[in-house]
Amino acid sequence: MKNQFRCPNKSNALSAWILLLCLAAPAAMSQEGGSFQVQNGLLEATVDVAGQGIFDVTLKLIDDTSFRLVEAAPSKLGVTQNTFSSLTRELRLYWIDVKQGDVEIARYDVVLLLQDVESLSFSLLELTALEMAPSKSLQEVCNDFGCFTLQTKVDGLSDGVIDTDEGVSEKKVFWDREELTSIESAMSMPQFTDIERVGHSAAASAVVVMGDWCMNQDFDTQGDDPVYHATNPASGFFVSDSVIVTTADALRTMEERALNGTLGDTGLSLPAEFLGPNACASYSAFLNQKDSRYNLESGAGPIVQLADGRWGLGEVIWTNDESGLGAIRLKAVAKNRREPMATWAQWRGIESNEHWLQIAATDIDNIGETATLHHPNLSRSEGGWFVSPSSSLNCSGNLGSTNLYLNHYSDGSSNGAPIINDTGVVVAIVKSQTNDPEGILCPANQAVTTKNTLGPLPRYYADGDIITVGSLISAELLRELEIIEPELNSTPGPSALLNRPAVSLENFQRFEVPIMNDSFTVSGFPVAALNSTAIDIARQATVAFIRETGCPTCDENRLNLNFNVPCICTGFAVTETLIITNDHCVTELALGANTTFRTYFGQDVEAELIGKTSIDGETIMNSRYYEIFGGIVEEGVLTGGHRGDVALLRTKQKMQLTPLKIADSSLLKPWDPLITVGHPTSMNRTGPWVTGVGSFLEKNYFTRTSQAYNLPAQRGASGSAVVNLSGELVGQIAYGGVASGEEKTTTLPNKYGLFAVELVIDRLETVPAPYSRETKIPISPQVSKGAPSNYIREMIEKWAPGELP
Repeated sequence: MKNQFRCPNKSNALSAWILLLCLAAPAAMSQEGGSFQVQNGLLEATVDVAGQGIFDVTLKLIDDTSFRLVEAAPSKLGVTQNTFSSLTRELRLYWIDVKQGDVEIARYDVVLLLQDVESLSFSLLELTALEMAPSKSLQEVCNDFGCFTLQTKVDGLSDGVIDTDEGVSEKKVFWDREELTSIESAMSMPQFTDIERVGHSAAASAVVVMGDWCMNQDFDTQGDDPVYHATNPASGFFVSDSVIVTTADALRTMEERALNGTLGDTGLSLPAEFLGPNACASYSAFLNQKDSRYNLESGAGPIVQLADGRWGLGEVIWTNDESGLGAIRLKAVAKNRREPMATWAQWRGIESNEHWLQIAATDIDNIGETATLHHPNLSRSEGGWFVSPSSSLNCSGNLGSTNLYLNHYSDGSSNGAPIINDTGVVVAIVKSQTNDPEGILCPANQAVTTKNTLGPLPRYYADGDIITVGSLISAELLRELEIIEPELNSTPGPSALLNRPAVSLENFQRFEVPIMNDSFTVSGFPVAALNSTAIDIARQATVAFIRETGCPTCDENRLNLNFNVPCICTGFAVTETLIITNDHCVTELALGANTTFRTYFGQDVEAELIGKTSIDGETIMNSRYYEIFGGIVEEGVLTGGHRGDVALLRTKQKMQLTPLKIADSSLLKPWDPLITVGHPTSMNRTGPWVTGVGSFLEKNYFTRTSQAYNLPAQRGASGSAVVNLSGELVGQIAYGGVASGEEKTTTLPNKYGLFAVELVIDRLETVPAPYSRETKIPISPQVSKGAPSNYIREMIEKWAPGELP
């Protein structure tokens, strides 16, 4: 609360107003202006009463222009724009949403005038219409394989402003967490093994430990993200209703990290020059040179996010250098992380949380099946609360070891995660990761030397040679934890499967959110076509770019069936002697330089670089780009440094394969099924020639050099062919990225005629990833882009005229 007050005597000014505020029950309010429900005529808002404090109030509509105060209570918010003045008797309310049920039908700034103190009645003085937030709509997409749903907020949305003098003022669209979690799944639940079910039931006890934030505590900037920098996240778990165990490294403040040289940019907006000691304070002073609204602070305490979306603020109560672990006790909680921390509500133990895990010292020989509950950073955009099943029996390195080795992926943000046994008890905690390509520690993790045998995948998954290292719970560790938390191993509340959303968090990084059913993969590929012969056509025409030097010993009849080779990039054959890859894969190669590829059938061929778009590809956008953006556009190569990102090589020997036929990419329609085959480095343990399946997103509105797909992309898979269900080339993979970034240049202008709309993405939010039939960690972006086949054909004709059939 911003100001404290005492309940007044009835003789005080505005006695009825203040007295009712003191006696009424509290009402649940949002931090925005408020809302008015048409059905019951209730207007709810949070108001700053001059000289008295901040209150959550409810007014009842009496007639068309009159309201009466019916409920009020002190608010937990520290600041609000809404005000009441005893001098003018005016109640000013900003940004009031008018709702018919859950649907917003209007938005206003409202000014009410107090007419009668005794009855607390108000008359309508001013009403200013505001532009409404875009409402979501559902669209049905159908093809020969069935129908699914798209959820969007841009249907009927007005565009932002494009002014050749002032620049672009983009209309902002964002998804609320509630909109994500309220979507009901149209896909059936997977069949869980026993250890998977135990892991998913325990997941509500896990948390994301965000560490330290450099956060603006001035509520006037509530429209912006108040967090300017954050330390790297980790995993953790409740051991009682209030105490969380995690890795000690996650509990270091920004100052501590800066002093030992480990504070780095985590992708938020704090410039590099403000990453040393006093980083947050110095950046606050820098911002306030032009604007005094900034009150940036760090070191408030470790911040955590719970599985239900709430944010907790804690204090460090224990660290142990030997184990590398630490513990925090929560002291405050909020549903909205943008609220100033001083306004967060008090944490109330079991009233605030009833999910925690029991912990036990266990001999490694008695562990067996395990489940790790963690939040790997590599898949943060997908969500959190991943359950990775494994077994101590998979790793012979566990014999006589003080570590627990598990053959599943994790990364630094998984450290501090609980490893539970088949009864749901924590027996170890993730402390690090190690490489085991030869399977010395875990024979089950040994890399294969043949071609990938996994089926078609809608995403690429972490399937490399990294294994997880856990620190066993010792009797000594238990004794230390019992000292700081006497309630250790008390009985928690009942466990149940975590309520996971139907779609992943990454789906909410796009303007059109696809809600798939069992007829389609999450990437929009029809399940009925997973055995398409087009996959075989694409695989056998795909080649591995295995080294940047020539292969003078290569010959037509020499085969090398060892496919356990590092792949620089992927390529594909369009004739028996012509290979296409990405320009960015041959950046260091000059025209005429030689390099080596290995085909699907094991043939090593030497190839000469004969063309790349960075030299003579398309350099400018189309006429529509200049019509729309005019003088705003910057000079230079607008299609990018690689100008479509295509390169062509000619082999010295004929390749023993069937080249891809080139189809007309202009015929592609959104959500047409597509296939790609590549060599993602994250999946090198199971071998190259990994098949990805998905669908077409849309062509780029501004250039012929690029189009977008709902297909996986990852380092090593660059240069992959994209084929249709006939096995014909329709495009190429060059890059992956955030879906909304591609939609801005494809779907928005092509489908909606929008050119100045921005999707606001919460970079700190985590939402449990949906239940999946794949237990591995998804690491590829959902959307990728690359050159259309028509542009590829144009480049081939320029570099090798007459050589295409």
